[in-house]
Amino acid sequence: MREELKRPLLEIVRILGITLAVYAVMRFLLPLVIPFLIAFFLAKQIHPIVEKIHKKIKIKRGLISMMILLFFLILILGILWFVVKNLIVQLQNLVMNFPIYHDKVIIMWKDYCIQLESWTGIQAETLNLKITEAVPKLWETIKGTLLPSLMSNSVSWIKGIVALIAIFTVIGISTLLMVKEYSNIKKGMEEHTIGQAVLRIARQAYHAGGGYVKAQFFIMLAVSIVCVVGLFCTGNSYALLAGMGIGLCDALPFLGTGTIFIPWAIFELFNGRYMMAAVYAVIYTTANLTRELLEPKLVGDKLGMPPLVVIISVYIGLCIYGLWGFALGPLSYILIREIWREGFRPAG
Repeated sequence: MREELKRPLLEIVRILGITLAVYAVMRFLLPLVIPFLIAFFLAKQIHPIVEKIHKKIKIKRGLISMMILLFFLILILGILWFVVKNLIVQLQNLVMNFPIYHDKVIIMWKDYCIQLESWTGIQAETLNLKITEAVPKLWETIKGTLLPSLMSNSVSWIKGIVALIAIFTVIGISTLLMVKEYSNIKKGMEEHTIGQAVLRIARQAYHAGGGYVKAQFFIMLAVSIVCVVGLFCTGNSYALLAGMGIGLCDALPFLGTGTIFIPWAIFELFNGRYMMAAVYAVIYTTANLTRELLEPKLVGDKLGMPPLVVIISVYIGLCIYGLWGFALGPLSYILIREIWREGFRPAG
C-alpha cells in the first residue's frame, strides 16, 4: 500500500518541481534572454536564405546576413514608426477633445435616462446623477496621469527610446553572430547529451507553442486590419486606435469584437442612425468570420491541447504573468509537458 501511494506522490512532487522551474524561467530568466531568443529565431530563419544566396553568389555570409537583416529591420521599424506615431496622435486628440465628447455624452445620456424611466420606472434624475458624478472623476484621472505623459517630451520617453534602440542593436549584432556560427552552435548542441534534450524540448515547444503564438498574432493582425479599414471607411477619426484596440480585445479570452461592436451598433440604432448601426454590424460580422476562417487553418491541432486546457492555461497565465500570460500560459504548459515527457516520466 505504501509503494502504491509513494509512486503517485513522487510523480506529483516531480510535476510540481518542473512547474516551479518553468515558472522561474518564464518569470525571471525569460526577460533577460528574450533578445537572444529573438536573435536565434531570426538566425534560424535567415540561415537557409544566406546559404542559398551564398551558393549562387560568392559573397561573404556575414555581408549577406547584414543586408537581409537591415532590409527587414528597416521595414519593421518603418511600419512601427508609422503605427506608433499615428496612435500617439490619435490618443492625444482623444484626450484633448475629451471635454467635448463628455458634454455630448451627458446630453445623450439625459435623453436615455428619460427613455429608461418610461421603460423601467427608475427615476431619470437618479440615473443621471450616477454618471455625472463618475465622468468628472474619470476625466481628472486622465488629466493627472495619461495627458502629461502624452503631451510632454519627458525623460522617461527618451529613456524608453534609448532602451529600445539598445535592444534592437543587441538583437541585430547577436543575429549576425549566430548566423555566422549557426552550424557550429547546432552541431555543438547535437553532440552533447544535455544539448540533445534541450533541442528536442525546444523543437516540440516551438512546434506547438510557437505555432500557437504565431497563429494568434496573425489572426489578431487580420482582425485589427478589418476593424481599422472598416472604421476608416466610416470616417472615424480614431480608426487606427479603435481598430487596434478592438483587435486586441478579440485576441483576449472571454472577450471579442462583439464586446465593442454590438453595444456600438445598438447605440447607433437608438439614435436613429440605422446606416451606421448596419455598418458596425457588418464590420463585426466580417471580423468574426475572419477569425472563424483563419483559426482552424492556422491553429489547427498544433497545440495538441483540448480547448478546455487552452482556456485554463490562458486564464492562469493572465493571472500569473499579466497580459503576456495570453501567450506564456499555454507555452508554460507545453514546456512542463515536454520536459516531463523527455526525462521525468517514470519508466513502466
